[in-house]
Amino acid sequence: MLLDALSQEEKKAFWNIANVVASVDGRAVEEESILSQYSEEMGAGFEFVDPSGIDVKNELNTIRSSSLKNRKIIYFELFGVAYADTELHEKELGILDEACAVLEISGEVRTVLENCIKNIFDSYKELGNVLDE
Repeated sequence: MLLDALSQEEKKAFWNIANVVASVDGRAVEEESILSQYSEEMGAGFEFVDPSGIDVKNELNTIRSSSLKNRKIIYFELFGVAYADTELHEKELGILDEACAVLEISGEVRTVLENCIKNIFDSYKELGNVLDE
């Protein structure tokens, strides 16, 4: 939904970091699902990658000079990957902390973005419960 606003370079950096985030706690089904959705949203050429060869700091530095709006979008969507299984692993939090520091996302903005993702996921869960009744 928001990833369309990113340049191709920003999408590639996001994709690489997202693959790392999804894998640090042993890719959950939910994380695989959200990565598939993101891949589809961003268009052709975004397939799962081996996260072991990805330097997160380098990828973050690639997008460090992006617009603040795009940096917020990237953080928002990265948090979505991390929270897809509704649990935050210590290593995921480490990457998210690093992302906030490098991308200059303030603590206040971070909280708002994270709460938005949590509310979206809660709404989908509630909708699923209603539909399954």
